[in-house]
Amino acid sequence: MFFFVSLLLVIYLPGLGKGLIRDDYAWIAGSRVSSVWQTPQLFTRHNGFYRPLVSLSFWADEQLFGLEPFGYGLTNLAFLLADLALVALLARVLGMAASLAWLAALVWAFNPHGINMALLWTSGRTSLLLVLFSLLCAIAFQRRSYALATVFMLAALFCKEEALLLPATLLAWALIQKRSLLPVLPLAACDAVYLWLRAQTGAYTPATAPGFYRLSLDPSLLATNVLEYADRACTFPLALVILTALVAGARPRPDTRERTWMLLGLAWLVFGYAITLFLPVRSSLYACFPSVGSALAAVALVGASLRGLSERAQQRLLVAAGALALLLVPVYWNRNARWVEPARVATRVLETAAPIARASREELLVFEDDPGARYNLSSAFAGLLQDAVRLASGRPELRVRLETPPLETAPPAEAHKRLRFRGGVLEEVR
Repeated sequence: MFFFVSLLLVIYLPGLGKGLIRDDYAWIAGSRVSSVWQTPQLFTRHNGFYRPLVSLSFWADEQLFGLEPFGYGLTNLAFLLADLALVALLARVLGMAASLAWLAALVWAFNPHGINMALLWTSGRTSLLLVLFSLLCAIAFQRRSYALATVFMLAALFCKEEALLLPATLLAWALIQKRSLLPVLPLAACDAVYLWLRAQTGAYTPATAPGFYRLSLDPSLLATNVLEYADRACTFPLALVILTALVAGARPRPDTRERTWMLLGLAWLVFGYAITLFLPVRSSLYACFPSVGSALAAVALVGASLRGLSERAQQRLLVAAGALALLLVPVYWNRNARWVEPARVATRVLETAAPIARASREELLVFEDDPGARYNLSSAFAGLLQDAVRLASGRPELRVRLETPPLETAPPAEAHKRLRFRGGVLEEVR
């Protein structure tokens, strides 16, 4: 286990906390309050979404780290490691042996889809926090600590909207395990409380959300989403099942207990995707939550294949898995680049722009982007360059304009400074 967790750090630490990008700046600006006693105000705000615990985490990070991105990255890493441990704990609570439980956690954490985005993009912590509190809720529910499960249910809702169907998941679990359905009622009541609180803030609703966040019943969209999200949550766990069966020379024949684990995992997978399948916008972040279920189901099948193997054969299989994971490290690094490189660009740009903005008396800064660069101002800031420069310079009144040559409009008439991004470097145009 130590080897695989260390390998996880080898994969992600080199790219961790290289910069704040895109929505990060909006989260930081929108999570500011003047003192710790005013943090309850975060539960009355929205930024389109209503995720007050995410806002609280950004507020805490700014108190600790200012705008230093590595600190925010460490927070995301802490959430990821906590999630990994909780997946293992949930598997143990469901009755899996320790070795299988930790394998389920590793299958979830090594999934090449979603985890890198959740960890390396600071705003990706929304999914990490959703997973964290959903797992705590499920663990408490399995242990029949229903009051605690209700608290964690509400916390999961305060992190991300996919938690709305967590009560449906646990209802399915109760049916599969032939348990009383009544303890699910307080969890469903949390949905009502959450929706009422959300309605007070003016956050997006299905009717007011932008088009790409509105639920759609378009058959072609649903078919594409089903295929893409099945790939993101299931391909890696399924590959492990097939590889184990081939190496072990034994087709998995799950017993009653293993079939139960499979059904529980499939219920988590299906309800975990039940909202995002209907959204026009696609994101690998949406795979983080459902892939807990695919990891549990896959490990149940792996356990069925391993049941007849000797301990020595199982150890050889573990060594082979470790060697394969080590060989795949460069592949993970390559996949991480799409989040690491824009972060580096953002850091370099703000290191240049912030002093210029602070020293300038003008109210407008014009940035000229490099449209030919793979990683440029548009990819690093995604429409939030003004928010980023305002935060970094401490000038909330500053206006920023981003231009992409060839210019389609005339330059602004008012006095301004012009900054040009070329060859990965931002320079002042004199």
